[in-house]
Amino acid sequence: MKRIVVPILMVLCIMAPLSGREGLSVSLDLVSAESFFYDTAHLRIDVGLDLTEEFGLRMPFTVIAERVRGGPYYLEGGIFLDYHPLGWPLFISLSLAQVGVLGNHPWEDDPSVLFLNEMAIGWRFAIPPGFVLIPMVVIRDPNRVFGGEYAEFEDIFAHFAMVRCSLLFGWTFPVGQPKAGQQ
Repeated sequence: MKRIVVPILMVLCIMAPLSGREGLSVSLDLVSAESFFYDTAHLRIDVGLDLTEEFGLRMPFTVIAERVRGGPYYLEGGIFLDYHPLGWPLFISLSLAQVGVLGNHPWEDDPSVLFLNEMAIGWRFAIPPGFVLIPMVVIRDPNRVFGGEYAEFEDIFAHFAMVRCSLLFGWTFPVGQPKAGQQ
């Protein structure tokens, strides 16, 4: 066990200076590109705002759709709280509010509105000048409260994962910093 923990801690300490938070970030999930080779397309865009060194808010917007004309689709948005323990680049993200609309449902006439949850664990890299790279693991319904809804997604969509890897790449923008020459 010691042979694994010590190298991991050394890597984390070396990578800590690469972390950084600029204020506002907009990023696109690069792992979503692989979904274009499957029957189900999955796109995700995140907008994040750093509140303090340890806390931030993220708003992910997700589209999941079958690549069939008139097939089912799922549009989702939410507000997530990111917690960076001790200001480290490692973070744990929990959904505060998450709502989605399931349309063109094969067994229902009207779109369904669903309130779901997920959590994520990740690491944030700041890449000068103003880029961000965030690898993370997203776990849908970690406490198994919405088992029926997620089972329905697995029936409707050909490729729907409850645990998925995500690689967000985007841009950061300074927010709330004084301009040069102003106090």
